[in-house]
This record gives sequence, C-alpha cells and structure tokens, in this order.
Amino acid sequence: MTDRYPIFTTWMRKEGFTPEHKFLKDRKFRFDWANVDRRIAVECDGGLWQKGGGRHNRPTGFLRDAEKMNLAVLAGWAVLRITPDMIQKGTAHQLVERALIHMRRCDEQRH
Repeated sequence: MTDRYPIFTTWMRKEGFTPEHKFLKDRKFRFDWANVDRRIAVECDGGLWQKGGGRHNRPTGFLRDAEKMNLAVLAGWAVLRITPDMIQKGTAHQLVERALIHMRRCDEQRH
C-alpha cells in the first residue's frame, strides 16, 4: 500500500507515534496513530466527500467511532481527529505539535 502522506508519516514516527495501535485488550479498536508515552491518539477521518459518504459518515460507522472515542477518553487518551485535507494543508501537523507541547507541559507540572 502506498503512503499518501510520506512527510507526515515520517514526522509522526519521529515524534514517537506508531500506526495502527490497539489500545484496548478486549476490543479490536485501533488508533490510526498513537504516542503511547504521551497517550495521544490521532484518527484520520477520510471519505468526507465520497458519494454516499465514507465509513466514518455512515450511521453504523459513526456510531462505532463514537463508541471508540468514548472508550479511548475513559482509558485516558487524548484523541485528535484530523482529515486528509488537514494533512495536506499542514494544520494536522500543527494540531499534533500543540498536543505534544501541552502533554509535555502537563508532565513537567506533575514532576
């Protein structure tokens, strides 16, 4: 499979994110990207402009995503939802960077 966003992928890996992280032992849910040390997850929701909508826009997909996000928050994860458009424009990078800075500050205040 071809990586549509190699620059973003390289940067995410450099920042400690791993793809397809399974975050609950008793469920099949996976994050698109996860920084386990900082407990930051990134979900990329595509298919917004597809005829009939993408998986995330259909009723069953939307309900499943809601369950996944709620379980993630209850498990202590900060979840960022991005779109392919945000990756292309650079706003996804900025959002993830802000989350990393915020979590680093939180860690510093705890110690």
